[in-house]
Amino acid sequence: MSHNLPRRAFLKTVPMAAGLLASPTPQGAPAKAVKAADVPISATPYTPVADYPIRPKRYSEVTLRDTFWKSKVDTNARVTIPFEVRKMNPEGARLGFNGNVLEAAILSLATHPDPELQAQVDARIAALKQETYRGNTGFEAAVTYYQVTGKRDLLDKATQAADGLYEDFKVRKPPFSGSERDAINCVQLYRATHQKRYLDLAKHYLDIRGLEDSVNRGRHNQAHMPVLEQTEAVGHAVNCVSLMVSLVDVGVLTGLQEYFDTGLRLWRDAATRKMYVTGGVGATGNEGFGAAYALPNISAYSETCAVLMFLTLNHKLFLATGDSKYIDVMERGLYNNAIDGVSVSGDRFFYVNRLASAGDGRDLRWERASLECCPPNLVRFLAQMPGYLYAQDRNDAIYVNLYISSDAAFQVKGKPLALSVTSEMPWAGASKISVSANEDVRGVIKLRVPGWARNRPDPGGLYSYLESSAAKVSLQIDGKSAPASLDPSGYVSLDRTWKDGDSVEIAFPVEPRIVAADRRVKEDRGRMAVERGPIVYCAEWPDASRASVLESLFSSKAELKTSLAGDLFGGVTVIDTEARKINNPSVAATPARLIPYYLWSNRGKGEMSVWLSAREYALGDTGPAGGLIFYDNPKYAADGWRYLEAMPFDQSDGAKWGCFRASIPGARGTAVGTGKQNTADIVAACPEPGSAAWLCANLSANGVRGWHLPSREELALMYKNLRAAGLGDFRDGGLAENFNYWTSTQASADMAGHLDFADFGRYHYDDKDFPRRVRAIRAF
Repeated sequence: MSHNLPRRAFLKTVPMAAGLLASPTPQGAPAKAVKAADVPISATPYTPVADYPIRPKRYSEVTLRDTFWKSKVDTNARVTIPFEVRKMNPEGARLGFNGNVLEAAILSLATHPDPELQAQVDARIAALKQETYRGNTGFEAAVTYYQVTGKRDLLDKATQAADGLYEDFKVRKPPFSGSERDAINCVQLYRATHQKRYLDLAKHYLDIRGLEDSVNRGRHNQAHMPVLEQTEAVGHAVNCVSLMVSLVDVGVLTGLQEYFDTGLRLWRDAATRKMYVTGGVGATGNEGFGAAYALPNISAYSETCAVLMFLTLNHKLFLATGDSKYIDVMERGLYNNAIDGVSVSGDRFFYVNRLASAGDGRDLRWERASLECCPPNLVRFLAQMPGYLYAQDRNDAIYVNLYISSDAAFQVKGKPLALSVTSEMPWAGASKISVSANEDVRGVIKLRVPGWARNRPDPGGLYSYLESSAAKVSLQIDGKSAPASLDPSGYVSLDRTWKDGDSVEIAFPVEPRIVAADRRVKEDRGRMAVERGPIVYCAEWPDASRASVLESLFSSKAELKTSLAGDLFGGVTVIDTEARKINNPSVAATPARLIPYYLWSNRGKGEMSVWLSAREYALGDTGPAGGLIFYDNPKYAADGWRYLEAMPFDQSDGAKWGCFRASIPGARGTAVGTGKQNTADIVAACPEPGSAAWLCANLSANGVRGWHLPSREELALMYKNLRAAGLGDFRDGGLAENFNYWTSTQASADMAGHLDFADFGRYHYDDKDFPRRVRAIRAF
């Protein structure tokens, strides 16, 4: 089934913030507004370097043999890339696909030959040779084609275009008005040609971003201030992480430390205060970063494109520093948020990777979107995924970063050395590395010990394990036990003379672990996540006995039993436990199964949650619909409901109650528990579109329905337990009175009740046709 979903198109020409530090001005003198004309290109002296100090092993030089990643890369080559090409050529034309899809096809053909796809690529390349480059958007495809085939046809056209851009900036000095990838594109051209002017061009794109004359200047595109002055990750997540990548690239290749330091500063904010447990970034509906520790689950965005760029960023930070913590963050996103973006079948996708779903259908995977952005990024990423496994530094030390059954060959001090890895990852922890060498080779093999294997799920303490594990990493060399001593960068460094037939066996404790979030992440208070090795798990509707995942209550003390589900997508490790209903915990627990998060929404629509309720709700907790819990009903067993949850924002700041001068039968309940019937009475007798009751009765919030206008006492409890307690945002700060919310309690044919939140929650009556605020609630 095809789901052609409209998607809010984000700006294609959004400048990322840029920068240059403003020059000091005399005390008392007005600061000069810096514009692009004040920033000459190539004015800063530096000595460029050819590349990063650590080099990744090229994807085409790594042979996958495992059952986890190989199948995904093969499906990408066999299904997803051809599918994306067809989407861009709906009538069978062979000239229409560009950008990331073209790159993905070029990359994939080097490892997965396909005559039909090859013919399509050849036809497209022939057409591009006749076209004129506009801007820098074709640079990456040109570089990829050159790197894979050695042919300069597109590369020469790209350098001609870059020369024109350089001269334009040198002579005309236009303000910045490009896309988020300008600097990245130019860096790629520099790395292929080592022509300094292209690195100057990349740096210049950064230097003129955020200046007074930058087009579309604002936080959304990180153009609210010069780049080097920025301290936090803000705005559109893909653009912001792209900016971080640009800063790290320019900083490393120019040696200008302030660019690298700024990129690292923004990474630190994102990775330690704004990252989901699945490794994704970007929490808000505008595809962007929100406030620190604001990580909603059911309304999460966590765009696939954003995590793919975040993987790139973390990999580059590792290549610059050799620190394994960046691979830890990369691995978390890789195994969870990234591969969640494509279905098992390879032809359905997610832009949004929520951490909870009400199962209303909005989280069904789809075939097409109005703006094709994430699927092209996904196919390019998967085509070169093997390039994340290994790396080698300038001293020829070999890094084993991801434990995946594979083969790769290296040169160490001019001598060949090959590694063959056989690994149980990600479902179990044992890996064996077999060495092949024509002659003895002295060198260093560095084995990464993942943070999750040493009680550190993330580098900044945003997440922690409920209990520390005493299980240790075990290491054997040629069958003999050896100490698994970590160096400061998180690696076991084995410096020895390697002989043909040598072997290293390393085993990590892979067991279910309960994760807790920092207390400042209010959406996760009282909740737990479960992960095992690098895999984050979730509860999904087919595996819940009562099917209502969002209203299930789990226990951190319950047994977490692992087993192989051979009938689930070819065989995956699942975790079995038990759960009760949170609104009636006295009922006996029933079995519940957790599956890897990346597999959810492959079995139809239904509820899902990564963060599982681990205790009964407290006032102010985030409820299952993303609202705020403000009442716990002591008579829940008899009444059939336990909690009242309020929307976290108003549904209107000025709606009429409705039915002015018409007495409605019913709608006179004042007590807690009567608002739902009051609302039904109002809507039945007076279904005025846009009225207070109508707004609540027709509300779907995060896919959850069943909302109503609160009764008098329900609204009074909302005031007491949320507004007066400082637990909800009612935007009435500084007002003395007249910040009124409607109740569903009718007073007469002319009047209905309302509470003034700015006036200590006092109760008043008012004409039904007078506009007042509306805040919906629900009982469950």
